Amino acid sequence: MNDYLTQLEEQLAELTERGAHRRPRRRSEALAFLAAAAVAAAVVAIVVLNVGTGTPHRTSAPATAGGQHAGTATAGTGTMGNGVYTIPQTTSAPSPATPTLPSRFYPQSFTAISELSWWVLGPAPCALAGLQSPCGAILRTTDGGRTFTPLQAPRASLAGRLSSSGYSQVRFADPLNGFAYGPDLYATHDGGTTWSPVDVGGAVNDLAISAGVVYATVSPNDTDSGRLMRSPVGRDQWTTVSAAGQVSAGLWAQGANVLVQSGNGAGYGNDLLVSHDGGATFATYPAPSPGLPCQFEGAAAPDVWAYCATGTESGVWLSHDGGATFASAEPAGAHLSLPNSAAFGAASGTTAVVGYQQLYRTADNGATWMPVGPSGIAQWVYIGFSDPTHGVAIGYVGSISTSNERLYYTTDGGQTYHLVQVG
Repeated sequence: MNDYLTQLEEQLAELTERGAHRRPRRRSEALAFLAAAAVAAAVVAIVVLNVGTGTPHRTSAPATAGGQHAGTATAGTGTMGNGVYTIPQTTSAPSPATPTLPSRFYPQSFTAISELSWWVLGPAPCALAGLQSPCGAILRTTDGGRTFTPLQAPRASLAGRLSSSGYSQVRFADPLNGFAYGPDLYATHDGGTTWSPVDVGGAVNDLAISAGVVYATVSPNDTDSGRLMRSPVGRDQWTTVSAAGQVSAGLWAQGANVLVQSGNGAGYGNDLLVSHDGGATFATYPAPSPGLPCQFEGAAAPDVWAYCATGTESGVWLSHDGGATFASAEPAGAHLSLPNSAAFGAASGTTAVVGYQQLYRTADNGATWMPVGPSGIAQWVYIGFSDPTHGVAIGYVGSISTSNERLYYTTDGGQTYHLVQVG
């Protein structure tokens, strides 16, 4: 079961904006923003980003892995730079009102631990005074989206693009242990009944869960570089993964395998850091797209997909040796010509889906890509898989607006998608 849950996190891990004190963007949005910054002098046209005010996303991808229940947040200590930090033992009080299922719900962040058990996050009115609208609503399904149950959400506002507080993404490791983050961090260890704020000394830019451990990239200052941290999923005891050094983007974990881009060098760094022992040691390899952010996904080691910004467009790569080397996963002599803000998800070592307005699917390691999916989408912002056949995609129908965001489900490895009615 742990192996299955571990696979889930890799496939569904969220799409976030890099940078301290800013809401993590979806992974696709982060690629567009950072690539544009890296090549600003040469860019003459940049694709419009999906950044609407008060529209937290994440989805990504993005979450799962076997963890043990440890009740509410517990105090802990660990190293942070040359010092020691203490995580306060604080627990959010339950919201004053029992959560209800909204009549209209616009899913913006998605996480799952199986093909039937999901959580979705979307905007909602704030029930407590003193919070800036919108706040968050979290819904859970245990029947693959047929019915949803509302849960309590952290007592905080949803973070907008330039927010210095709040959260924008949600990830669950199992039915009890979950995390809301970006830029602040909240944890639940009772299935969402209560949420506790967790101080990790900076803004959480990305988060991944695997094999009972939650990893996060944390920026202490207003930069895109920071440190890699980890904690057991069942208790809030965060420590710095010192072997990684300075890190930036592309966090991915599967079992004992951890990948993250180094923060050393220009832009997002020229190197990829790869660990096969849970972060005890890291090897350094060339990044698929040096200096620009990547999203890494894999269904089973040693196959790892990379979707990266390349300038004003994006590219897809595939590694068969755990990330040591990558080769282009696009047709020889051709290019998908997708903007950096396209979405990407991998179903297996041979199958993946990518797209901006039109989705494209490959089942042969990227040798060919065929159009799939519904029409009328202004922009796809998230694609993820819980196993080789089951997955979801989130896109804007008609135009880019919060109220037009919809969730689609696939049961055939991304060949077809159908709309999920949420709320």
